[in-house]
Amino acid sequence: MQIILGITGGVAAYKSAELARLLANQGNRVRCILTEAGARFITPLTLSSLTGEPCFGANPNQGEWRANPSIEHIELARWADLVVVVPATANILGKAANGLATDLLSTVLLATRAPVLWAPAMNTGMWEHPAVQANIARLRSFGHAVVDPGEGILACGEEGSGKLAEVASIAEAIQAHGTPNLPSLAGRRVLITSGPTREDLDPVRTLTNRSTGAMGIELARAFRDVGAQVLLVLGGDMASPWGVETLRVRSAQEMLEACESRWADSDGLVAAAAVADQRPEQPSSQKVKKVDGAETLALVRTPDILANLSAVRRADQWVLGFAAESENHLEHAATKLKKKGLDAVLVNDIQGVRAFGAQANTLTPVTAQGPQAPIGPLPKDQLARAVVLWWAHQLEARESGR
Repeated sequence: MQIILGITGGVAAYKSAELARLLANQGNRVRCILTEAGARFITPLTLSSLTGEPCFGANPNQGEWRANPSIEHIELARWADLVVVVPATANILGKAANGLATDLLSTVLLATRAPVLWAPAMNTGMWEHPAVQANIARLRSFGHAVVDPGEGILACGEEGSGKLAEVASIAEAIQAHGTPNLPSLAGRRVLITSGPTREDLDPVRTLTNRSTGAMGIELARAFRDVGAQVLLVLGGDMASPWGVETLRVRSAQEMLEACESRWADSDGLVAAAAVADQRPEQPSSQKVKKVDGAETLALVRTPDILANLSAVRRADQWVLGFAAESENHLEHAATKLKKKGLDAVLVNDIQGVRAFGAQANTLTPVTAQGPQAPIGPLPKDQLARAVVLWWAHQLEARESGR
């Protein structure tokens, strides 16, 4: 991907160097445009050295660092597949929102037809000012995307919102803009469950499982990147992906209720969560104390989220289930497929505690036609993209067979 990285005059400009290096190492071509204020925080030499590309804009060494600037803003605007501004100050946001072109960066932003991504950073009072928020809203109305700032200690010493988003989050947003859409999934509304559920025994203890939610989160990213509209219902403690609407839940009942509230508006379900099958019959409102002798814990079943949603699916909705099995995994997956009326089950063999955490994993799709070719072993991010591609091909074949 060919990326224009605009850098304006904020203390967070130093982080743009890390972003430029990361993007270049991922195989992108990155050309930086510095404003005059940005050049007070970081130099053209640094950026050009990290990217291997000329640095444009406020550059005292034009002959050394950039090409012939004939109609430069048009050439750069046409060259870019994506324009990213990191950090984006209140000044550049106001210029772009109101069509002002007073320097190279603002002129390129006005001339380009490429997607535009903003990562604002500024003082809390500035970020919350109605004028800045109105400018952000207007830029969104143009189709621009925004990586909202986080909260923390700011350069001015205040604590609050306005801190530049993490470089990894900005890079993820850039990746989402650089992945081609898949026609069978673009615009589709996909409901994804992920993470463990936790069933409280008392205010201190819970029943849960080894799942981290990593696979479901990577699936949410992968579906997002090919153009789907993703709603993630997430248990556990992992951070949700950029650009994915997320509902946080704790128990199996909360997950079911969250899914039921959005299932009718969805085109498909990817049930990747590891739902606790049992909960205490009578959770205690106070911490349970130790006693001498044997203790008994009475358990009851939690709701079967996948079965409940599949039972009320429309004919045009699809459902993908996941299964983690320690023995006879293909047979158990086939039984689950038929019993719950699913389109496919992606099963992994967890014998020896495989598949949990950050390990590489293998998933075997099981459909009405039987087991399919295994997908993997792959790291979870690559595995998720492979699963999405496999399912997109399944949907295309289904559509062509009508």
